[in-house]
Amino acid sequence: MPKKILLVDDEPDLVDMVKIRLEASDYEVITAYDGQEGLDKARKSSPDLIILDLMLPKMDGYKVCGLLKADTRYNKIPIIMFT
Repeated sequence: MPKKILLVDDEPDLVDMVKIRLEASDYEVITAYDGQEGLDKARKSSPDLIILDLMLPKMDGYKVCGLLKADTRYNKIPIIMFT
C-alpha cells in the first residue's frame, strides 16, 4: 500500500507538477486548494505526510498546522511547510 501525502496549495499548476512527481515515486497524493479543505482532508484521510503552503485562502497554513498539532489524533503527522 503506497504512502499517502496530502498536498495543500492554492496554485493549481504547482499542485499538478508536484503531484505528478510524487505519484511517479509511488505515493498516493490527495490534494486540497485552501486551508479549510486541507484541514478537512487531513482529518478524513489521516495522511502519512502533509505538504502545506503558508498563504492559503479561507485559512492560512499556520492555522491548519496549529489545529492539527493541537489534536492528539493528528499531531504525529509530519508537516512540511511549502511556500
